[in-house]
Amino acid sequence: MSDLLNQLNDEDLDPIVTITDTDGNTGQYEFLDIVFLGDKEYVVVSLPQSDGDVEIFRVLPYESGEAYARVQDDATLLQVFEIFRCQHEDEFDFD
Repeated sequence: MSDLLNQLNDEDLDPIVTITDTDGNTGQYEFLDIVFLGDKEYVVVSLPQSDGDVEIFRVLPYESGEAYARVQDDATLLQVFEIFRCQHEDEFDFD
């Protein structure tokens, strides 16, 4: 299970997380969900106060926890987003 998900299991925590990607870029995001596609784990996040755009990172095991790689492959982005959309169709407006 993702380190981010473990951190957010405490209901008192703010859903804003800091992610540093494998290129060293750091940003603050609103955590939305973890999605599994095959044996791979992905984090779905959005920028705080965004207009609904999401970003998807692949969770990679790393020596001190996890690393996050921004997903570049369009087919993977679409598959992960479709799983996310189906799991949250009652929570978000996807139109």
